[in-house]
Amino acid sequence: MARTGMHMTKKGFSFQGPADGVHALKSWITPEDDLFLVTHMGFLEIDPEHWHLDVDGLVGNPTRLHLSDLQAMPQREYMSFHECAGSPLAPTVAKRRIGNVVWKGVPLSLVLERAKISTDASYVWTSGLEWGEYAEIEEAYQKDLPIEKALAEEVLLALEINGRPLTPERGGPVRLVVPGWYGTNSVKWVGSITAANRRASGAYTTRFYNDPTASGTKPVWDVTPESVIVSPSPNDLLSADMPTKIWGWAWGDCQISSVEVSVDGGGSWRTASVGPREGRSWQRFELTWSPEPGPHVLLCRCKNELGEEQPVSDARNAVHSVQVQVDF
Repeated sequence: MARTGMHMTKKGFSFQGPADGVHALKSWITPEDDLFLVTHMGFLEIDPEHWHLDVDGLVGNPTRLHLSDLQAMPQREYMSFHECAGSPLAPTVAKRRIGNVVWKGVPLSLVLERAKISTDASYVWTSGLEWGEYAEIEEAYQKDLPIEKALAEEVLLALEINGRPLTPERGGPVRLVVPGWYGTNSVKWVGSITAANRRASGAYTTRFYNDPTASGTKPVWDVTPESVIVSPSPNDLLSADMPTKIWGWAWGDCQISSVEVSVDGGGSWRTASVGPREGRSWQRFELTWSPEPGPHVLLCRCKNELGEEQPVSDARNAVHSVQVQVDF
């Protein structure tokens, strides 16, 4: 049931992104114009005066917060990559919808503390206010977080992105942001939070966004190591024997420890330099290359500090390749 003061401005699945894909991502902080937009059921516009957040379930103090209440609470900024997990209908297809932004908002932990969350709670469910149909399912968009992640200092009820208030398209006036985890967990247009002792049972936690493993299904939560080549792009004019900088971004929930680049389609690999990260930002890598004439397939792969690597194919974080032509 829709609340007062809100309406859907566009219904149905929607995706927007830069025409040049990852090759457009040349800035450390991604401008909003270059940051992807994905919705399952459509875009929602909410009158900020009517917005409120209900916190209930396993709490000692069920709480309703209005926008002014959140604005009056302590806020923090946090830099993080923001990545779409790709289609839940095709989870092994790499979409590479990614950016790096600065969020600002109220730590979710403060709201849960105000509501006096019970020690019996092991999950926190978050529901969006949008409505509509996705893949023949019509129900609220609800996700869950294990309590350890919900209480982590980086998880925010965000009010701003890159120093500006969240627009309705970005999930404003308030959205959940879960740095280090795929964007599907960062619920837009958040309207309710429920503390529980089990996982949420809706389609977006059971039917969608679960990956098969040898020991059963695994929720699509933390982002696994991934990297992309930003430059050169297939459209760049490259000249033989002229030093060319191959560079891009690498990221994951855990810090990236190494990046390798191949200029011969994976036949051999060279170690790239890797820059630092701030918060859960992406990290820049680069390698100088003196190319020979002809076609080349450039690849990049990375490894995180736990030793986890990008898979070659058939995964949302599969190795990225770029075809370039080098002239004489």
